[in-house]
Amino acid sequence: MKLEPHNGLALPCFVDEAQKREERQSLIKEVTAFIARNNIYGLDLESPWLSKVLAAYEQPHRHFHTLAHLGDICRLIEENVVDSAELRGKLMLTALFHDVVWVPQGDDSEDQSVAAFDFIIGHYNLPIPAAVRQEVSLAILSTKAQSSENELGNRFHEFDCHVILRGSPIDLLAYEFQIFREFQYLNMLDYRKGRREFFSRFSRRFPQCRDNMNFLIDYLERRRPRVGIYGGTFNPFHIGHLSILEKAEQMFDKVIVAVGINPAKQIKRDPHIEKDLPFHEVVYFDTLMVDFVAMESTFADVTLVRGLRNGYDLDYEMNQLCFMQQMMPGIRTVYLPCDKHLEHVSSSALNSLATFNVQGRDSIYYPKKFHYYNYSIEELFA
Repeated sequence: MKLEPHNGLALPCFVDEAQKREERQSLIKEVTAFIARNNIYGLDLESPWLSKVLAAYEQPHRHFHTLAHLGDICRLIEENVVDSAELRGKLMLTALFHDVVWVPQGDDSEDQSVAAFDFIIGHYNLPIPAAVRQEVSLAILSTKAQSSENELGNRFHEFDCHVILRGSPIDLLAYEFQIFREFQYLNMLDYRKGRREFFSRFSRRFPQCRDNMNFLIDYLERRRPRVGIYGGTFNPFHIGHLSILEKAEQMFDKVIVAVGINPAKQIKRDPHIEKDLPFHEVVYFDTLMVDFVAMESTFADVTLVRGLRNGYDLDYEMNQLCFMQQMMPGIRTVYLPCDKHLEHVSSSALNSLATFNVQGRDSIYYPKKFHYYNYSIEELFA
């Protein structure tokens, strides 16, 4: 699902993969054209640096800090800065690099974006004057706390935070939904606390948007997101599991990966799950599934998600469902079939393979979707 602007509002609509590809190409052309029109420093736009920067905005963990957000900023700059080509050129560089590195964990994305900016300039010999380089770097750093110490940062802030400063209620809800998806690795308590602190801090810094911030705080307190709990032992977590997770994410606002631990078997935690899913909430539990579902239902409307490979899985799941329904009447469960080409992939089969010297040939069965999370700036942009 995406959010389409319509008469100033953001309305939900479903799009197919072909339409997504077409819109992506259109957006890349639009952003590239904006950069070309404001390329006052004569940057080589055919060099690989630009495609690598734009690719960073398409990383799959991003839902707000995306190429679409970059495109919105570019449009706002051109619509509102008409009297200074030099200012547009600086704002273009700030926009292009301000979120080139962005992860929800930690608070150093701005610092890492500046480091990427410096690395790309040096590695690709981009002819950006040292004074401009310093000014843009300070503008990027000022986005961390929306500080007022840098004039370029102040102008850029108007465009970067446009939806918060001037968005309609529908736009604000769309924004908060996208942020929620980006921070889904947090549990609900930590997420709500963090957002309340951000809204309060932002309204103090910008009193003109206090009504918008109060609206979002009220929404945060009242909202019960639709959360799927994808439970299993995941020993190990493989591409078949990832496929089910991705399908569930199209149905729910958030999906928690719940790893069941049997105390009697003394199974240790598998650190690979959290490495494979750094942007998801991965929870270990050693209780009954119904007790875990009840606990997670405090702040959300919860549905249990189960994956099916074949009829044998279905028979087993139906027996388990009978137990759960008797212990927790009203429990919601959804069963998702795996893709046909993944029916043969199972944790037990991969564990059997691992007993042989397969020389790494089993690596194709393990997820690599988010491996870029551990890449250095050099690996991402060189």
